[in-house]
Amino acid sequence: MSKIFTAKQKKVIANANHRWNILYGATRSGKTHVSYFTALKHIKEHWNDAVLFTGKTLNTLDRNVFDPMRNIFGTEYVGDIVKNREINIFGKRCYCVGANDERAITKIQGSGLGYAYCDELTTYPENFFQMLKSRLDAPNACCDATCNPESPSHFVKQFIDKSGVDVYAEHFTLYDNDFLTPEFISALENEYRGTIYFDKWVLGNWVKAEGLVFPLFKRERHFLKPNEFAEKYGKQRMRFVIWGVDGANTNDSTAIVPLAIMENGQAVRLEMFYHNPKINGQLSNEQLMPMIERYLDEMEKRYNFARNHVEFYTPVDCAAADLRLTLAYHLPDHFNVMPFTKKDIMHTTDIVNNAFARNALVVLDFGGYYNYARNRFVEGDDQLVVDLELMTWDERNEKFDPKVPNDCADAFRYAVCTYYYNPDNLWETPDREERYTE
Repeated sequence: MSKIFTAKQKKVIANANHRWNILYGATRSGKTHVSYFTALKHIKEHWNDAVLFTGKTLNTLDRNVFDPMRNIFGTEYVGDIVKNREINIFGKRCYCVGANDERAITKIQGSGLGYAYCDELTTYPENFFQMLKSRLDAPNACCDATCNPESPSHFVKQFIDKSGVDVYAEHFTLYDNDFLTPEFISALENEYRGTIYFDKWVLGNWVKAEGLVFPLFKRERHFLKPNEFAEKYGKQRMRFVIWGVDGANTNDSTAIVPLAIMENGQAVRLEMFYHNPKINGQLSNEQLMPMIERYLDEMEKRYNFARNHVEFYTPVDCAAADLRLTLAYHLPDHFNVMPFTKKDIMHTTDIVNNAFARNALVVLDFGGYYNYARNRFVEGDDQLVVDLELMTWDERNEKFDPKVPNDCADAFRYAVCTYYYNPDNLWETPDREERYTE
């Protein structure tokens, strides 16, 4: 055992025998790895009961849990998720569910369970967690869960601290994983030092968001002219473009922020469409549409997307329903205009900050932007960069300060989170078709 587990992981194996076994803390700290072994123990104990594995989505569950388990135990013992959302683990049929939004509660209504495994528990809607409690109704039923900490007011933290509940909660820090190299630990310390992310992702603490929303964005690292980017990262072929969209017709601006996904998996922000009604006057979405089409035509001529077989996806703020419908009506089908609904502010800003920390995200500097309403190039600071540098949390540390513009940053966040959805694992360029749908 000493060659396989850290001291903290050994402690978990010895003590994870409660109704709720929740492992929380820093990224890369070893909490998820040891949970694979406690899962097998509890599956064996509840062999004759229903067993459930849950993740934010089936894809994240497969990537975070089942893929590593296959590598450890072998594909003959850990199968694939089949179309009826089941998986065979050491001969036991287990159910699989994605807890992606409030509607996910219907996926577990009426089912009785002996054992449940929850990956990324803090990303679930609270009503799903509350329903799961009532589903664990077999004798000695239990649940293993892993998560990264959020704010101290998060429902998972409140549950852990609640008196009279049979919970074993184990706190992990980055330093608990002695399999990590000193170089890797030092790199994370340097990347996150001076921000709340040091407390969250290195020390594994439950902390409030405060101060700047995007403290890990640094101009010298992430805001590069095209030639600087090419010199630093080399020339890369585009595989995808994700057109993040946020819009309004009165005081707020309309922004289309294209995120190019390169063949090496890196994300790069290209020239964006930006309409500020305080500068140009209020325009309806139908009035904006000719300008948007002109912008997209010019982007096509500049980058030859069609000739290079670049695929598109267009997430639009779900609150901007009229703009989404207008875009879907006017744009060709290959733009794949869809509502962006995964809008948990804390979670999605964490994703963007982590991508900046890993230098997996670059904003190209074009010296300004083109104002399509006035038909002229506007030199000066990039509005997205202004948003990223000025956005702060409100007084309650729960939402963005409304006094600071955030339209470009929101569109950017939707694009980034469509690609880098898991805040702790930055994945390769996504497959053309996801293996599972929610």
